[in-house]
Amino acid sequence: MRSLTVLFLSFSPLALAHHSATAFFDRDRIVEIEGTITEVYWRNPHVGFKLDVVSDSGATEEWELEAGTTNTLSRRGFNADSLSIGERIRAAGAASRRGELAIFVSNILLPGGAEVVVSDRDEPLRWTSAASDDVASASAAEVTGDGIFKVWGFRSLYRLRNPLVLTAAAQAAKQTFDPRTDDPGLQCIPPGMPNAVLNPYPMEFVDQGDRILQRIEEWDARRVIYMSDGGPAATLEPSHLGVSVGRWEGNTLIVDTTQVAFPLLDGEGTPMSENASLVERYSLSEDEQSLRYEVIVTDPEYLQEPAIWENTWVYRPGVEVRPFECTLRDEVISVYR
Repeated sequence: MRSLTVLFLSFSPLALAHHSATAFFDRDRIVEIEGTITEVYWRNPHVGFKLDVVSDSGATEEWELEAGTTNTLSRRGFNADSLSIGERIRAAGAASRRGELAIFVSNILLPGGAEVVVSDRDEPLRWTSAASDDVASASAAEVTGDGIFKVWGFRSLYRLRNPLVLTAAAQAAKQTFDPRTDDPGLQCIPPGMPNAVLNPYPMEFVDQGDRILQRIEEWDARRVIYMSDGGPAATLEPSHLGVSVGRWEGNTLIVDTTQVAFPLLDGEGTPMSENASLVERYSLSEDEQSLRYEVIVTDPEYLQEPAIWENTWVYRPGVEVRPFECTLRDEVISVYR
């Protein structure tokens, strides 16, 4: 018989950079199901599963489960061979907003009794008390002396400091946004700034002398930060990552970005104009283990007040920036139709 439990919980308002999961799934309603694996989809931007679940009436229902990226799951010791067709599992995750048989899965209980978190963000274990497989933070002895120039993993997901204060034009544009047809992430179109940086995946800073290369795992982004505003940056055309010029203030890298050619500020359909500008601050801790991040977006056309996001990155030994390689599914799952 079907094992289906719906729990009502409260979460802070967080969004995913590759596309807004909150537009399709309700994180305040957590569903638990149990059934048999019929399909495993091991590709980015999200791993997917199909599960046959027997309902209370005895009918077999096909449930669709969407998880995090292949890279996140691999770092937790979960890979394409961790589940096989025909195996029975328990799963829990956010319910579909329209009532489809689908969840944005956070936890899976494997046939052998081990539990794995399959969300891109850290979630508590639901059914076991085993230690997480996630990579630990660096000890003092493991910290390199390279300052900001190393690979950083996220410690906490980004947060919007205050609610957005939109102009009338922005409110009108946002009301016409349909995430099922207008979300670029569903077409494997990489986001522009600031969402290119606001994600739960590793990134790396590479010192190239008169410029800094920022390698971002999500969407395989490669962003150049010019350390002189009189150099090549002055001749560049607009792009989805914009034109970025950096400077140092002590251990803080400050980056000014303009000419962002991307129509959306976030994954919720908030528009962004060509006149938007960004100021980022990457502040390195004294022990070089953490990197505090803040981005301030000003847009005279669509924002009455600046939008400010913040999060913290942490140095994790052994973590690498892996290929992302977004691949569209042959069949769009029900919540996105």
